[in-house]
Amino acid sequence: MRDYFFDEQLDQSEVKTAIVSKYFDAWAKVIQGSLKAKRKPLTIAYIDLFAGPGRFKDGKKSTPLQILEMAIQNDDLRNNLITWFNDKDPANISTLIDEIDKVEGVGSLTHFPKTFTQEVGTEIVKLFSEIELIPTLMFVDPWGYKGLSLYSPRQSMTHSHYTTFSV
Repeated sequence: MRDYFFDEQLDQSEVKTAIVSKYFDAWAKVIQGSLKAKRKPLTIAYIDLFAGPGRFKDGKKSTPLQILEMAIQNDDLRNNLITWFNDKDPANISTLIDEIDKVEGVGSLTHFPKTFTQEVGTEIVKLFSEIELIPTLMFVDPWGYKGLSLYSPRQSMTHSHYTTFSV
Protein backbone atom coordinates (compact mmCIF):
# COMPACT_ATOMS: atom_id res chain seq x y z
CA MET A 1 0.00 0.00 0.00
CA ARG A 2 1.44 3.38 -0.90
CA ASP A 3 2.29 5.75 1.99
CA TYR A 4 -0.01 8.48 0.71
CA PHE A 5 -3.08 6.26 0.17
CA PHE A 6 -5.21 8.24 2.62
CA ASP A 7 -4.19 11.69 1.34
CA GLU A 8 -6.96 11.87 -1.24
CA GLN A 9 -9.85 9.52 -1.91
CA LEU A 10 -9.38 8.24 -5.44
CA ASP A 11 -12.31 7.19 -7.62
CA GLN A 12 -11.76 3.48 -6.96
CA SER A 13 -11.80 4.05 -3.18
CA GLU A 14 -14.97 6.10 -3.43
CA VAL A 15 -16.63 3.34 -5.47
CA LYS A 16 -15.42 0.66 -3.03
CA THR A 17 -16.84 2.60 -0.07
CA ALA A 18 -20.18 3.07 -1.86
CA ILE A 19 -20.38 -0.64 -2.76
CA VAL A 20 -19.53 -1.86 0.75
CA SER A 21 -21.88 0.64 2.43
CA LYS A 22 -24.81 -0.18 0.14
CA TYR A 23 -24.15 -3.91 0.45
CA PHE A 24 -24.04 -3.63 4.24
CA ASP A 25 -27.33 -1.71 4.30
CA ALA A 26 -29.11 -4.36 2.19
CA TRP A 27 -27.43 -7.26 4.03
CA ALA A 28 -28.37 -5.87 7.46
CA LYS A 29 -32.02 -5.44 6.44
CA VAL A 30 -32.25 -9.00 5.14
CA ILE A 31 -30.46 -10.57 8.10
CA GLN A 32 -32.31 -8.58 10.77
CA GLY A 33 -35.61 -9.23 8.97
CA SER A 34 -34.88 -12.95 9.08
CA LEU A 35 -33.93 -12.77 12.76
CA LYS A 36 -37.14 -10.85 13.57
CA ALA A 37 -39.23 -13.45 11.76
CA LYS A 38 -37.56 -16.19 13.80
CA ARG A 39 -37.95 -14.12 17.01
CA LYS A 40 -34.20 -14.18 17.56
CA PRO A 41 -31.99 -11.37 18.87
CA LEU A 42 -31.23 -8.78 16.19
CA THR A 43 -27.54 -8.50 17.04
CA ILE A 44 -25.26 -8.44 13.99
CA ALA A 45 -21.66 -7.40 13.40
CA TYR A 46 -19.55 -5.56 10.87
CA ILE A 47 -15.80 -6.24 10.86
CA ASP A 48 -13.29 -4.26 8.80
CA LEU A 49 -9.80 -5.71 8.99
CA PHE A 50 -8.09 -2.79 7.22
CA ALA A 51 -10.16 0.15 8.47
CA GLY A 52 -7.67 2.98 7.96
CA PRO A 53 -8.07 6.37 9.66
CA GLY A 54 -11.80 6.74 8.90
CA ARG A 55 -11.40 9.83 6.78
CA PHE A 56 -9.10 10.78 3.94
CA LYS A 57 -6.97 13.89 4.37
CA ASP A 58 -9.14 15.55 1.72
CA GLY A 59 -12.04 15.23 4.21
CA LYS A 60 -13.98 12.39 2.56
CA LYS A 61 -15.29 9.66 4.87
CA SER A 62 -14.25 6.08 4.39
CA THR A 63 -16.31 2.96 5.05
CA PRO A 64 -16.10 2.77 8.88
CA LEU A 65 -17.62 6.23 9.37
CA GLN A 66 -20.31 5.62 6.77
CA ILE A 67 -21.32 2.33 8.41
CA LEU A 68 -21.51 4.01 11.83
CA GLU A 69 -23.58 6.92 10.49
CA MET A 70 -25.96 4.44 8.87
CA ALA A 71 -26.30 2.56 12.17
CA ILE A 72 -27.05 5.73 14.13
CA GLN A 73 -29.96 6.54 11.78
CA ASN A 74 -31.59 3.09 12.13
CA ASP A 75 -33.06 1.93 15.46
CA ASP A 76 -32.39 -1.77 14.83
CA LEU A 77 -28.77 -1.12 13.88
CA ARG A 78 -28.17 1.51 16.57
CA ASN A 79 -29.31 -0.94 19.23
CA ASN A 80 -27.85 -4.17 17.83
CA LEU A 81 -24.77 -3.55 15.65
CA ILE A 82 -21.35 -4.58 16.91
CA THR A 83 -18.44 -3.07 14.97
CA TRP A 84 -14.80 -4.10 15.01
CA PHE A 85 -12.27 -1.97 13.15
CA ASN A 86 -8.69 -3.15 12.73
CA ASP A 87 -5.64 -1.58 11.17
CA LYS A 88 -2.06 -2.68 11.76
CA ASP A 89 -0.96 0.98 11.78
CA PRO A 90 -1.47 2.46 15.28
CA ALA A 91 -1.54 5.99 13.78
CA ASN A 92 -4.50 5.03 11.58
CA ILE A 93 -6.38 3.57 14.54
CA SER A 94 -5.63 6.62 16.67
CA THR A 95 -7.04 8.89 13.96
CA LEU A 96 -10.02 6.54 13.46
CA ILE A 97 -10.82 6.72 17.18
CA ASP A 98 -10.74 10.53 16.99
CA GLU A 99 -12.99 10.48 13.91
CA ILE A 100 -15.43 8.05 15.55
CA ASP A 101 -15.66 10.34 18.57
CA LYS A 102 -16.67 13.21 16.24
CA VAL A 103 -19.56 11.29 14.62
CA GLU A 104 -22.81 12.93 15.69
CA GLY A 105 -24.85 10.52 17.77
CA VAL A 106 -22.09 7.92 18.21
CA GLY A 107 -22.87 7.84 21.94
CA SER A 108 -26.35 6.51 21.12
CA LEU A 109 -24.90 3.23 19.84
CA THR A 110 -25.58 0.41 22.28
CA HIS A 111 -22.26 -1.21 21.30
CA PHE A 112 -19.50 1.39 20.96
CA PRO A 113 -17.07 0.50 18.13
CA LYS A 114 -14.02 -1.56 19.09
CA THR A 115 -10.67 -0.90 17.49
CA PHE A 116 -7.63 -3.15 17.14
CA THR A 117 -4.07 -2.84 15.82
CA GLN A 118 -3.16 -6.31 14.60
CA GLU A 119 -1.28 -7.61 11.63
CA VAL A 120 -3.86 -9.55 9.66
CA GLY A 121 -2.98 -13.08 8.74
CA THR A 122 -3.89 -16.63 9.50
CA GLU A 123 -3.86 -16.05 13.28
CA ILE A 124 -6.78 -13.62 13.14
CA VAL A 125 -8.72 -16.04 10.94
CA LYS A 126 -8.03 -18.77 13.49
CA LEU A 127 -9.36 -16.51 16.26
CA PHE A 128 -12.63 -15.98 14.41
CA SER A 129 -12.98 -19.70 13.73
CA GLU A 130 -12.70 -20.52 17.43
CA ILE A 131 -15.58 -18.35 18.59
CA GLU A 132 -19.26 -18.64 17.88
CA LEU A 133 -20.13 -15.63 15.81
CA ILE A 134 -23.33 -13.74 15.40
CA PRO A 135 -24.44 -12.88 11.86
CA THR A 136 -21.44 -10.90 10.61
CA LEU A 137 -20.37 -9.04 7.52
CA MET A 138 -16.59 -8.97 7.32
CA PHE A 139 -14.98 -6.67 4.80
CA VAL A 140 -11.78 -8.22 3.48
CA ASP A 141 -9.53 -6.04 1.36
CA PRO A 142 -7.31 -8.59 -0.39
CA TRP A 143 -4.36 -6.23 -0.80
CA GLY A 144 -3.40 -5.59 2.82
CA TYR A 145 -2.79 -9.04 4.22
CA LYS A 146 0.22 -11.21 4.73
CA GLY A 147 -0.33 -14.97 4.56
CA LEU A 148 -4.09 -14.69 4.04
CA SER A 149 -5.84 -15.86 0.94
CA LEU A 150 -9.38 -14.88 0.02
CA TYR A 151 -10.41 -18.45 0.77
CA SER A 152 -9.06 -18.54 4.35
CA PRO A 153 -11.89 -16.51 5.94
CA ARG A 154 -14.54 -18.48 4.06
CA GLN A 155 -13.02 -21.81 5.09
CA SER A 156 -12.63 -20.87 8.75
CA MET A 157 -15.97 -19.20 9.38
CA THR A 158 -18.92 -21.46 9.21
CA HIS A 159 -21.75 -19.44 10.76
CA SER A 160 -24.82 -19.56 8.54
CA HIS A 161 -25.10 -15.77 8.40
CA TYR A 162 -21.40 -15.02 8.10
CA THR A 163 -20.56 -13.11 4.95
CA THR A 164 -17.06 -12.33 3.74
CA PHE A 165 -17.05 -9.40 1.35
CA SER A 166 -14.11 -8.47 -0.83
CA VAL A 167 -13.86 -5.67 -3.36
